[in-house]
Amino acid sequence: MSHKNVQLYFFLLMMIILFGLSFFVFKPYLNVIFLSSVLAVCFYPMFLKFRHYLKGNSALASLSTIFVVIVCIIVPLLFLSTRLLKEAIDVYNDLALGTDKNIIVDGSNVLLNSVKNILGSDMVSMIDFDFQMYARSIISWIISHVDSLFVIIFGGLFNFVLMILSLYYLLINGEKIKSILISWSPLPDDRDLDFINTLNISVDAVLKGRILVSIAQGFLLGIGFAIFGVGSPVFWGFVGAISSLVPILGTSIIVMPAVIFLLIQGSLYQAIGLFLWGAVCVGLIDNVLSFVFLKDKIRIHPLIILFSILGGVEFFGSIGFLLGPVIISALLSVMKIYPFIMSDRTINDSQ
Repeated sequence: MSHKNVQLYFFLLMMIILFGLSFFVFKPYLNVIFLSSVLAVCFYPMFLKFRHYLKGNSALASLSTIFVVIVCIIVPLLFLSTRLLKEAIDVYNDLALGTDKNIIVDGSNVLLNSVKNILGSDMVSMIDFDFQMYARSIISWIISHVDSLFVIIFGGLFNFVLMILSLYYLLINGEKIKSILISWSPLPDDRDLDFINTLNISVDAVLKGRILVSIAQGFLLGIGFAIFGVGSPVFWGFVGAISSLVPILGTSIIVMPAVIFLLIQGSLYQAIGLFLWGAVCVGLIDNVLSFVFLKDKIRIHPLIILFSILGGVEFFGSIGFLLGPVIISALLSVMKIYPFIMSDRTINDSQ
C-alpha cells in the first residue's frame, strides 16, 4: 500500500470520526437547525425581494423576513397548537365519559347504523364495530404526538432564540452555503445544481402545493364548524387538514357526519349551510391554491404526502410533520436526476 493511500484512508477515518462526534454535539439542536433551514428555504425568495428593495442590505432584509415569519407563522401556530391540544383532550374526555357533545362521532355512528339497516342483518356482523373506540384511539394518537408547539419544537425561549439566530444567518449566507455544498459534492457541478433546483421545486411543491393547501382547508373547515355550531372547531379543523390528503374522500370524511347529525337534530339550515360551506369554500380553495402553487411544478400524489407526514411524525416526533415530506422530496429529486447521472457515467466509461 502506497504512502498516499495510507494518508487518504487516515484522512477518511478521521473525517468519519469527527462527523460522528459532531452529530452528537449538534443532536440536541437538530430540530432547531432543521426548522430554521426549512423556513430559510421557504422564505428565501421573500428575503431576496426585501434585499432588492433595501438596496442590498442583507442584514435588514433578513430581519424583515424574520419579522414576517414570527407574525404570520410562529405566533398563529403557537396559539392554534395550544388550542388544539386543549380541544383534543376535551373531545377525548367527552368520548370516555359517553357524553353527546361530539357531533362528528355521533353523526358517524348514525351513518354506520343507516348503512347497516340498508345492507340488512346478514351484513351487520361484517361492519359491526365501535366507532367511539376507534375515535378514542385516533384522538389519543393525536394527543401523544401533538403537544404545545412551544415545548416540542422550540423547547423554551433559549431554543427559540437559537432558531431565530440560525434563520438570520442562513438567509444571509444562503448562496455561500450553496457554493460550499457544491464544492464538497463529488458529482459534477451542473448535476449538483440540478439536484438543488429539483429539491427546491419538490419542497416548494410539497410544503406549499399540498401541506399549505391542507392547512387552508382545515382552517376554513374550522371556521365553518364554528359558524354552524359544531363543537371543537380547532380540533376538527386539524383532523380535516389531515383528511384532505386522503384521495377522493378528502374533507368529506369530517363534513358529512356533521351534516347528517345536524339534520337529525333538526338543525336544517345549519346542516345545509355547513354542506355548502364544505362543498364550495373548502373544496374551491383546494383547486385555487393548487393551481397557484403547483403550476408548472412537480405534482406529488397526496397519498404519498399523507404517509410521509404520518410516518415522519411517528419516527421523528412532531418535527416529522415537516421532516417526513422533505425527505420524500429529496428522494424524488434524487430519482429525477439519477438517469442523467447514469448517462454521464456511460459517456465517461465509453471515453
